Amino acid sequence: MHGFELQRHIEHFFDQHEQFQTFLTVLSELAGHADGMTPFLERITKGGQHQNDGAAYLHSHLTAVHQATSGMSQRQFFKALDQFQVALSQLYPTQFVQAGLVADIIQQVEDFSVIYDTFITRGSAANALPVILAARALYSRIQILMQSVELFDALTGNHDIAGNAEEPLTIWLPAHFDLGSFARRLLAMQTLYSELCMLFSISESDHPLRISKIESGSLWAKFSGESRIIGLITTFIKEAAKWMYRHQTSEGKISSVAMKIDAVDAMLGLNARLKAAGLDTVGMEKHIEKSAFIISRDLSTLLDGQSSVTVNSVEISAVTEHHRQLLEPSARPQLANPSITAPTTDFPIDQN
Repeated sequence: MHGFELQRHIEHFFDQHEQFQTFLTVLSELAGHADGMTPFLERITKGGQHQNDGAAYLHSHLTAVHQATSGMSQRQFFKALDQFQVALSQLYPTQFVQAGLVADIIQQVEDFSVIYDTFITRGSAANALPVILAARALYSRIQILMQSVELFDALTGNHDIAGNAEEPLTIWLPAHFDLGSFARRLLAMQTLYSELCMLFSISESDHPLRISKIESGSLWAKFSGESRIIGLITTFIKEAAKWMYRHQTSEGKISSVAMKIDAVDAMLGLNARLKAAGLDTVGMEKHIEKSAFIISRDLSTLLDGQSSVTVNSVEISAVTEHHRQLLEPSARPQLANPSITAPTTDFPIDQN
């Protein structure tokens, strides 16, 4: 496994942390209840009245365990648990040094979910004991895994931290590229960034587009740049991918054609975004039209031939967009000009 690819999987794992934090929080609380039994067990071992008091306290302690879960949405808990399993499964195929530990935890999480489901269905003291013991064992294993992953990340990662006025952007295009195609996509990112900086009167010398990490073969890269421009590029890539997937290709890949200018503006809202930023767009029509042409060209170059694109851990794919279009026909993008139903070849785009 290439070091960059492994690093990408690990970074993706950390990027998803918020999505499964609810699961880890509840697990930690339940594990704490297991640790909290220690003083009561010590009383029981002393015998006599201490034993009776200890048993009574222990029963009360176990009866109160359900309070750790009663105030939360069980739907959210199981959703977070599922997302944690997905994140773990994405680590496992990387042949990480702790792959055996990852496989064990995946199974342990599955076993815990069964015990936890029994507990919330019949929340008695008797059912509380197995769930808090299982939580303590599982949480301990997860802590070991997290520490191992953090150590690997600290030793191998390029921790180029964006400045206060900067934001990061990570992008993954899964297709494998030759050198020319790979370079064209990096150049498209730079041109896109430069064009938007120019439109918003932001100095590139003060806020250059920087590459923090990059992986070849498929294209995985982490960029940093001026926060407003990076935010726009992130939005533009997502919206362009969704629009293109919904409007073309039976093969499930974006083809190398571009949209008319009014289609670009309807999809990306370039005029509206400039006005929202406080810019006077009067007299800028020709300039904005030229910029829309460049933005459309660069987005098409970047996304050409891709069956999916992942931006900041959010995946947009032909499959999901076509499925969403079937389920939500009213949510299809509406262009300013109803006659525009598909991209047109207003200008050529480089092929792979």
